[in-house]
Amino acid sequence: MTDEFVPIIDLSGRDTETRRTTIAAEIRRACETSGFFTVTGHGVSKDLVDHMYTTTKGFFTLSEAQKDRSANQGVGVSGLRRPGGPYEAFAAHVTGDLSEEQRAKLGDYPATWKAANIWPDADFKATWYDYLAAMTALSADIMRLFARALELDEDFFDRKFDEHVSLLLANYYYPDPQADELRRDAHTDWGSLTVLYVQDAAGGLQVQRDEQWLDVPSIPGSFVVNIGDLMAFWTGGRWKSTVHRVVNPAPEDTSSRISIPFFYLPNHDTSIEPMRPSAAGTGEAELDRVTVGEWFAWKMKSTYQASS
Repeated sequence: MTDEFVPIIDLSGRDTETRRTTIAAEIRRACETSGFFTVTGHGVSKDLVDHMYTTTKGFFTLSEAQKDRSANQGVGVSGLRRPGGPYEAFAAHVTGDLSEEQRAKLGDYPATWKAANIWPDADFKATWYDYLAAMTALSADIMRLFARALELDEDFFDRKFDEHVSLLLANYYYPDPQADELRRDAHTDWGSLTVLYVQDAAGGLQVQRDEQWLDVPSIPGSFVVNIGDLMAFWTGGRWKSTVHRVVNPAPEDTSSRISIPFFYLPNHDTSIEPMRPSAAGTGEAELDRVTVGEWFAWKMKSTYQASS
């Protein structure tokens, strides 16, 4: 059931025309069904991934006083956050090291990508930058495969992401979680593309199919890829953004865990128009053409007004 809903797609050999056509067809089927798939053969160095996890875990296991030096005291997402519940998070945007003047030009609305990054130290920053570069390269090629799957020119998305405002986020889940807590509540992602490395067999990621929750298999060395609401809107609902959550491990598993999703977001001023009209009765149907910045402002307003 899960393999059909969240298929495994081998990206190896994607430098050939034949393989790209085959992979694009597999991606199209996955995105029309669930918007989730697992990729192997991606070419991202295991050494880089291991170093990323070692460096990041080292930060989260520092003393509270040491971590507080990177804590975010404002409204931006960058730096350390303690959102409550069973985890802490550290986040950085690719735009977070631009000058304050440059960041101020990233839209006339509140946006997380306008916040400055707050780095613990130079080595941590260098490791995260290396990982950001690898995730950007992989995501950019997946977007080219998306374009092919949508019967567009492969470079259709390139110029819409050439000054992207993407976010790299590390979630540190505490050991000994409470039995009645989810590690992450049910949600959809708001953006275009998310790439999550599967660190270990503990897993916990589940996707919703009808009224059921299905476990996403943990395949060592793979990435779980899913589209967000923005990509579903961009395709006019042709592709699906699926609700997902993270559940606690088995009671006997009291280890901590780190998950590091990369949210590949277009340029803040990219103008997006659905490739076909959105379905009547959906929230997105009221939108015609929208910039990425307007989209996130609209999502913030509609989500938090609805929950208040």
